[in-house]
Amino acid sequence: MKSSVSIVKCQNYDEDKVLSGLRRSIDLIGGIQTFVKKGRHVLLKPNLLYGKSPEKAVTTHPAIVKGVIKIVREAGGVPFIGDSPSIGSLMKTAEKAGIKAVADEMKCPLVEFNRPVLPPKGGGRIFKQLEIDQVVLEADVIINLPKFKTHSLTLLTLGVKNLFGCIPGPRKALWHLKAGEDRKTFAQILVDIYQVIQPSLTILDGVVGMDGNGPNSGQPIPPGLILASGDPLSLDQIVCDLLGISRKSLLTNRVAFEQGMGKDKIDVVGERIEDVKISNFQFPTLSRPDWNLPGVLRKAIKNALTSKPVIDEEVCKACDRCAEICPPKALARRGKNLFFDYRQCICCFCCLEVCPEGAISIKPGWALKIVGRRQ
Repeated sequence: MKSSVSIVKCQNYDEDKVLSGLRRSIDLIGGIQTFVKKGRHVLLKPNLLYGKSPEKAVTTHPAIVKGVIKIVREAGGVPFIGDSPSIGSLMKTAEKAGIKAVADEMKCPLVEFNRPVLPPKGGGRIFKQLEIDQVVLEADVIINLPKFKTHSLTLLTLGVKNLFGCIPGPRKALWHLKAGEDRKTFAQILVDIYQVIQPSLTILDGVVGMDGNGPNSGQPIPPGLILASGDPLSLDQIVCDLLGISRKSLLTNRVAFEQGMGKDKIDVVGERIEDVKISNFQFPTLSRPDWNLPGVLRKAIKNALTSKPVIDEEVCKACDRCAEICPPKALARRGKNLFFDYRQCICCFCCLEVCPEGAISIKPGWALKIVGRRQ
């Protein structure tokens, strides 16, 4: 079945312009009535990774969330906002990100994901014990609201990756441990979550996005776009086209393709890809390139291929959030300084995600420096 992805220009977060852009992006793929019926309870799932102000481009912008609330209510739906931040409570994170102010203004409930349950219809294709929050499973409709950002583990965090937030906070660390250093295994986890949740509508906040050292410490950039689709996997493929990279460069796409998903033709409506391509985009340094090397050879040159997180002690404020979030507990404080145990580090870069000062960066292995960052 052919899916559609709309691309609409929106140059800033003026609320009227955002609302107009959202309406057009949804209308181009069938209109809100296609996705929301009267009386349906609609979960809005933004990216609320960490509590930073909207101009940092870490979280879905409040204007996007506010506009979607209005559109859902016009269709007779009953919206509520839900997520599970990497660290800290939802309320504090949403307050710093400007989402709580919108929720209060619009009288829209904020619900923290903290009730993990096994889906009644079973887990994913590979991972059968995925515990999704009960609120997610009980929603009549899920509208996925990702932010257009880089990610040092997955290359980009878009529609499929944003659904990882439907796993309650502490459980995320367990799945990072399950994947270990294998990026493809983590991509499989994400694809399995996508198959279980299957959001009705995905709207990508690409008005201002992030490149470089994402998902928390990169640079804001202005693509000036809103994308929408009934299928986040299709939307993610079109973002790859906008960036001028192979669709298989995004491992979630590749894993899905290998399992027969995402191969149908995608109908792009609204702006033409060639007219809104994103140039000079700075990709993150990934943990290692996926060259499909034999196991023995890969192990022999692991240090050359593996990037590692490092701490800038001059920037670090000793909040210890990185140590708290680290799944394998590979970070420990000795006196005034934090140290990595690289024998334990699984290169999930959760530490980088939650550092409020941008004190953690990625040091590439020497082979990565030679071949460059893009894969």
